[in-house]
Amino acid sequence: MKQSDQSRPVRLVLYTDDSVLSLGALTIFAPMPQFQVLVADPVLSELVPFVEQSSADIVLVDLAPEMTLGLISTLKKAAPQARLVLWARSFSDEMRYQARQLGVTAFLHRSLSREDFCNSLIALAGGEDSAAVPAPAHSTTVSLTKRESQLVTLLSQGLKNKEIAACIGITEGTARIYLSKLFAKIGARDRFEVAVFGLKNEYCGQASWDGQNAFVTSSDEGRARPVLKSLVLVEPQRRRGYARRGTSAVSATLAGE
Repeated sequence: MKQSDQSRPVRLVLYTDDSVLSLGALTIFAPMPQFQVLVADPVLSELVPFVEQSSADIVLVDLAPEMTLGLISTLKKAAPQARLVLWARSFSDEMRYQARQLGVTAFLHRSLSREDFCNSLIALAGGEDSAAVPAPAHSTTVSLTKRESQLVTLLSQGLKNKEIAACIGITEGTARIYLSKLFAKIGARDRFEVAVFGLKNEYCGQASWDGQNAFVTSSDEGRARPVLKSLVLVEPQRRRGYARRGTSAVSATLAGE
């Protein structure tokens, strides 16, 4: 919303599945006539259509466990004019960087005082931009293909090779080959470490959410939407050390899945 637009209250969509948190937020906004608060249904599948129809200026999203970058990306596309704000107890440096690349405007911590919380939202409503989020210190960035992005996301959701293959429409043998190449490219010791990288970068929650207002119910490649264009890895020297492992060790890791 432009700073000069003073013709109506700021339309703020609030999403949280925590009823106590929602009540507390509404109490804070009650004496603030400059905001018109629209509370979204706590059912996550209803959030995207609600945001599309709201003409929101700000979308304040509590970073629940089910929230993923895929859904955040979809929310931004649903309301490109709105300032998308994430609200949580903490944010990993990797996740902040990735979310900023998708158009998230700001990150608010649950520990903020009432005054700081209000002032932050007033500043955002007035058109103030948050500072750019740089890649974490002592890190390196590995670019990902669309297929590699899918693999990182699905590993982060705890899927095994057979499940990954079914989800993106390939054979289990092909999935093993792709994973072997991904491990070597990243320099990861095993699938668990790739999953940790993915969780830090993407904050993957519920495995079945596809970011398109539906849940995974079939082997449809579109259900595993690639979101990450790159993977931010902390402590690059240690990661490079992992990459020197022999292919036999990687194969042994894959064979167990």
